[in-house]
Order: sequence, then structure tokens, then C-alpha cells
Amino acid sequence: MKIGFLLFNAYGIGGTIRSTMNLAGALAAAGHEVDIVSVVRSREQPALKPAPGVRIVPLVEARRGHPEFDPEHDPEKFPSRLYLRADGPYKHSSALTDRRVVEWLDRTDADVIVGTRPGINIMLAEHGPRRALRIGQEHLTHSLHKPVIQAAQDRAIAGLDAFTTVSYADAECYREALPGADTEIRCIPNGVPVPDVAPSSGRNKVVVAAGRLIPVKNYALLIESFGHVVAKRPDWSLRLYGRGRLAGQLRGQVMAAGLANHVRLMGAVSPIEPEWAKGSIAAVSSNAESFGMTLVEAMHAGLPVVATDCPYGPGEIIDDGRDGYLVQPGDPEAYAAALLDLIEDDDRRHAMARAAREKALTFTPGTAAERFLALVAELGGPTGVPPTPVRVRRPVREVLRQHAGTVARPVLRASLHTPVLAPAVRALMPARAKRLTRVPGFHPVARTRATDDGDITVDVTGVPTPHAALVLRPGGGHGEELRLPLHHDEDTLRVRIGPGTPLGEGQWNAYVERADDGVRRRVHTRTVETAELVGRTPRADHGRVVSHIPYTTPSGHLAVRAWDRPAHLEIGTVDTQGDSLIVEGRLLGRPPAGDPVVVAARRGETPASFESAEVVVTGDRVWCAVPYSGFTERCRADGEDRELWDLSLLDAEGRIPVGRIGGDVAQRKATDLVPPAFHTGPDGHQVRIGPYFTATNGLAVTARALIPAPEPQAGAVLTAQNSGHRLTEAR
Repeated sequence: MKIGFLLFNAYGIGGTIRSTMNLAGALAAAGHEVDIVSVVRSREQPALKPAPGVRIVPLVEARRGHPEFDPEHDPEKFPSRLYLRADGPYKHSSALTDRRVVEWLDRTDADVIVGTRPGINIMLAEHGPRRALRIGQEHLTHSLHKPVIQAAQDRAIAGLDAFTTVSYADAECYREALPGADTEIRCIPNGVPVPDVAPSSGRNKVVVAAGRLIPVKNYALLIESFGHVVAKRPDWSLRLYGRGRLAGQLRGQVMAAGLANHVRLMGAVSPIEPEWAKGSIAAVSSNAESFGMTLVEAMHAGLPVVATDCPYGPGEIIDDGRDGYLVQPGDPEAYAAALLDLIEDDDRRHAMARAAREKALTFTPGTAAERFLALVAELGGPTGVPPTPVRVRRPVREVLRQHAGTVARPVLRASLHTPVLAPAVRALMPARAKRLTRVPGFHPVARTRATDDGDITVDVTGVPTPHAALVLRPGGGHGEELRLPLHHDEDTLRVRIGPGTPLGEGQWNAYVERADDGVRRRVHTRTVETAELVGRTPRADHGRVVSHIPYTTPSGHLAVRAWDRPAHLEIGTVDTQGDSLIVEGRLLGRPPAGDPVVVAARRGETPASFESAEVVVTGDRVWCAVPYSGFTERCRADGEDRELWDLSLLDAEGRIPVGRIGGDVAQRKATDLVPPAFHTGPDGHQVRIGPYFTATNGLAVTARALIPAPEPQAGAVLTAQNSGHRLTEAR
């Protein structure tokens, strides 16, 4: 059977795209021919890689400047007349997309065509060929659509053979809205693959949430709830993965609530599966969920889920009290109580984690494919897999002709390595000689994992030789490379990176080099699993402080961020309240020599520095106070440029770097945010003092004079504190 899925943009990232990819992959694995037809193409390769056997078919090139871009694709000049105006992709639709979709529907030989959103479902109902089964999908819910979308899609459903939802409650909602429709309305829950990563150990004191940062996800409630959690269990933290238009607002809420040391916005991360494994509890705070793919992803990773009992998905997935908790929406205290119940009871949390993994196995792509095929069968469509073509016996002469090259190739290749025959072969058969001497390509792909002792193992596939080395090259290409032999281990090549691996400070890019010919290739990442590094302090052995964090570069390659220094102050918390920046941390590498001080040094053409002797040392614990007056007294009052100040600890033996180089985050600049402080200088100008983590995870400060002083933000109170003014956010 041939199946075609119509997506508006298969090259993006989103729940609809992921669920379609999952179902398409399961159907292809069952032997069916599957195409995912993308109305527009926005990038060279899909952000989510399709499964083997699934073909991506783009209809319209949307990248201006691309050789295949057609100027007729101009949504403003030539707007769509067929796509539903109220549906989101309308602004990216044009007369050209209209024509290409209709042409594809007219010529396709697919047995089943599946629409994936209202605008496409409407076009499928109006223009889809009657020779094929036409199935519309709902990836949101009936009640969450705008009324104009509801009405338009409801009318179109009558022109489809079937319409599927991802929850049983939503299917019933559609049946009630369309009592006279002959179209089969059926629930087929989304399928979520079992991840090829190690599940959570349940030891990390981390709550994980993931999704788009949009109003319906109600992450504001989750952050407010976590404030109640921190009041009782400050040793736990919350990680929020995703991007969206509410990112700035949520960061502001975290700052205002004083939760910067406990709540981190991690940004969008793909793949997300290794990040789930870093937590011990998953959190879903949505006002509405059509299904809840993140719930099942988290459960696959062995996390019990605390979710709001919103329409419709969570209640159909979570067995309240067995594999998670359901909490009434809009009640942050009740939500916090559910989180604390799992935080305080390790046995209950681990039992729920086991039950969650069992439950997740009922929501796999294979199960979704079985339900889809059962629906097709009930509708009278073909469900069989095309038979394997019968092999026809060929004449012996044809077989010999085909394999003659296979027999002769080794002889010719050997002759090219002899000084007598090589010139003659190259003269008589230049093209064939070139092919035979061409170096065969290879594509190393690594699965990287941190072990329970903090080492890093790298398993490499795609290298057709057991004799190869992992080459770590300094970022920028400057400095000596490090070569680590790869050892053959079953079907992979493996290397282990430990504290004794001599990696100097900086970024190291990974390559694989074959021993026989010296050819090397950059290593692509399959997964990078660093759950064992969460909360781990840098190693301090033999007078060195060492930290290695593997990660995936934006281009999809493997790299390692390394630190190696004699001593280091690993920061725990940073507090900007009061008249000083308060830093608490752990001194690693050696005890302090004499009475240490904090040094703040200004970068740039007019360097300056000052010291603060407000340092308290208790064992390896260190508390430092850096007075804001040190910055304001030296800050230029022109208000044009910000000043950058680097912080370090200084004792009788020298400077000690200050920062966060432990754990699993290779770059903390975007994730570990610190609220700014405001202080008045001696000449009356106000200075904004903003601590931040640098690209190398060191602690620094920005200082900038504000002229005039900023107006208080909404919900903020400007209060006087001792020698200066501070902007204090009030909830």
C-alpha cells in the first residue's frame, strides 16, 4: 500500500511533524511505501530525520536565493486562494503552493492520503482524488481552534473518508459537533518511539519540563509552584527546555521570584531524549493538551509525571497515583505539593518511574500504525504489502558479464601498486584507474556517554576498518592535536576519555582518522548522554582541577569542552541582593594560601581593577562579597558602552579562576542567568551591574551607567538600600 502524508513544512520542528514522522516510519517498517509531502521547503535537510523507507517530497522551495526558488511563491503579492486564511500557515501560502498541492493530489497514485492540519484537511476534502482514501488528522483539539477554523474544518470533514484525533475525549467532541456526519471519526493516539538512550537513574535532584514557551503551556504556574518547592527543598532544581515568545517573560518571572539559582531555561535542544534522562520527575503544567507527547517521552525515560488534569491528553495517559499525579489546573500550591510528595519519598518515586516506563510502551509508533491500518481496512482500503518481485533466471553469459568486473577489480587495483604495470594501466584505462585509486569515503557517527565515574566513552560506527584513531583537534586549529586509539568492541570502535587524558582548556573537535591511509572525517553525533555529569563537581586529582563535557555543535558534530587548571573556585550560588555581589562556592585543587581576596579586573583599552577582602573560608567552602561601590566608583558615566569585569580569587600563590565548569552544561552563558543589581555612584549616576557567565563559564560582571535612571517596570518597586538604589522585583 502507498501512503502519502501532507505536511505544510516537514523541515521544521513541532509535535505534528514528530508524530507524523513516527507514524510514517512505523508504516514503512511494516513494508508500506510512504511519502511525506511537504508543501514548502525551508531548509536543505529536515530538522527531524525521517526513518528508513520514508521519502520527503517538497512541492515549493521557500528559500529566496535558492536556485529552485520560484518568484511566484510570494504570499503577499500572490496570496493563496485555497488555504484557510485563519490557519497559521496561510501567511506562508501562495498561489504557487495552491497549484502545486492540487497538481500533486491530481497525479498521485497513493492509496491513502492523510492531511495533518485544518487548512490541509480542507484542501484534501475539496481536491483530493476519490480513488484514494482521504483521512484528516487533528493534532490539536476541537475546542482549542478559533471558531472560524472549527466551522471550516467541521464542514470539510463530511468530504473525508475518516477523521482521527489523538484523544478519545476529543473524538467524542467531534462526534457531538457533527451528529449527522457519515465520516468515520476515530481516536488514534500518537506513537512515541522508545528512545535509544539509558533511562533516568532517578538520582539527580532535577525536575524537567519541555515544550514551546507559549501561553497554553502555562509555565508561569510551574515556576510559581517551584518557588514553593524550593522553600522546602532548595537542593532541587527545575530545567525548562524549549523556545517561544514567552521566553523573556518567563526569565523575568524567575528573576523576580529569586529563583535564578534553582530554575534554568535551557533553550531548545534536539534530540530531547537524553535531557529527560537527566531528571527524576517530569512536569507538565498546560491549560490544554491534545495528547501530550512530552508525557510519553518522559515516561519512556523512566520519569513519573506531575501534570495538570487539563483537556484532554494527560488524563488518558497518566494513571493518577500509579505512574504520575494529576493536579487541577490553576492551583500552584497543589502542584507544588504533588512535586514535593515525589521529592520527599524516594521509594514512591522509583516505583512510579517503573510504572511510567511500562505505561509508555502502550504508546509506541508500532501501536499507532496497527490502529491506522485497522482503520484503513475497515474503510475498505488496501492493507497488504506489495509482494516481493519474482526473481527471473538470467542467462549464464549475462551473469558472467556482470561479475567480470568483480573478478578483475582486485587484479587491476594490485597492478596500480606495482611500478612496472601501473603506468600502462593508467595509460590504457585512465578513468578506471582513477576510480580504483579513489579513497573510499566513510562517515563516522558517535554515541557518546558519560559513565557513573565521570569518564566519557565514545562509540563510533561508520568506519570500515578496525584500525583508526579518535583525533581531538583544538578549536580554531591552533595547538597540538591529541590522538586516541580506537579499540574494536563488537560492532563499534570505542575510546574512553578520563581525567588523565591531556586535554588543555578549550573546545576540542572530534575526528576519526584511518590508520591505513590517514584520511580523517569529522564525527557526527548520534546521541550525547551526560546525565551522570549533572551536579558533578570538577575532578581534583594530583594537583589539577579537570572537567570534560561532551556536546553536539550547531552543525551536528561531536566536541568536548575541557578545563584543566591548578586550582578553581566552583560556584554554587550567586546572590545580587544587598550592596554586594555574594558568591558561594567550593575551592578545588589546593587550600588557600594566606588570606585570599577577590579581584575584579576591567577589560579594554582603559583597564582598571580593585580588590575585596570580604572572603570567608571554611574548609573548602568559600563565601565572597564584591561591593557594588567598586564598580560604580570606576564606571564611566557616559552611558555609551558597558564595561566588562572579570572576577578571580587571589591568594599568596596566585590567581584562582572563578566559575562553573562542572556538571553537564558546556556553556552556561544562556542558561545560568543572574538578576542584575542597580547602584548609585558617587556622582549620582545609577549603574546597572549585571553578573553573568562567560562563553568559557567564568564569572564576570557588566557595568553600565544609566542616564537617566530607569523607570520601575510593571510590578516592580524601587527601594533605597543603604548607600544606593536597587530595582527590586515584587511578585
